[in-house]
Amino acid sequence: MLQRAQAARSQGCPHEVIRVLSSDAPVVEDSLRTEPSLELDRLVLLGIAYHDIGRPLEAADALERASLIGPIADEARIALASSYAELRRIDLARELYLQLALSRRLSSELMLQVAAGLAAIDAPQLAMQVCEWITENDDGVAQAYYDMGVYSASSGNQLYLTEALTRRALELDSANVHYRIGLVSLLIQLRREDEALAALDETTLEQIQAIECSPCLARIAALLSRHRKTRLARACVRRLADLEAAEADRAVALNGGRWR
Repeated sequence: MLQRAQAARSQGCPHEVIRVLSSDAPVVEDSLRTEPSLELDRLVLLGIAYHDIGRPLEAADALERASLIGPIADEARIALASSYAELRRIDLARELYLQLALSRRLSSELMLQVAAGLAAIDAPQLAMQVCEWITENDDGVAQAYYDMGVYSASSGNQLYLTEALTRRALELDSANVHYRIGLVSLLIQLRREDEALAALDETTLEQIQAIECSPCLARIAALLSRHRKTRLARACVRRLADLEAAEADRAVALNGGRWR
């Protein structure tokens, strides 16, 4: 059972994980009596799967039950903190995120998730601190610099700090279109349009299709239109329309397939 669930998880199929782990209740009861560690593993897999499909109540329930059996992995604790945040149990989310961050033993990838979680509960200054700890441990993590710049802006700091951090991220990963678009969007906000256009010089139509930031696309489309760069401007507008349509589809799905 657990092997099938783990295989489904590795294939990115959380619904299948839930189906497998929920269909063997008699087996689970027998395992719990003889092997509590198996029940812990089952609950962790189940909790993470529920978290992945946006069902925080079930995720938190499964992960809390797992933690009563024994210690759960850091990834599961992050999923639990995220579920608390979605349930508006903000104090619990913040406490768990800080416990994870203060241990200073997580991988850079998991620390970035903790920082994002703190930012999501309106604690961008704490998120900045977590990113700073990442760079203290490894100054080559480009994402940590980029995210720190985003959180700095959210904290109300001067945008020159965000610019410096974004440029540092680009120095480390010059091919990253998301960092480049972030810099362009920032330069537009700073009214440095010539520099923004220069930063866009190497951007291709294919890269535009990878952009996920709707406000960035709107700013860049307006800039390109003002400077009569219609081909890229139209690509930005099309991508923006695609993102808006996808967001509308998600809203319908979350509302049980009905328009509000």
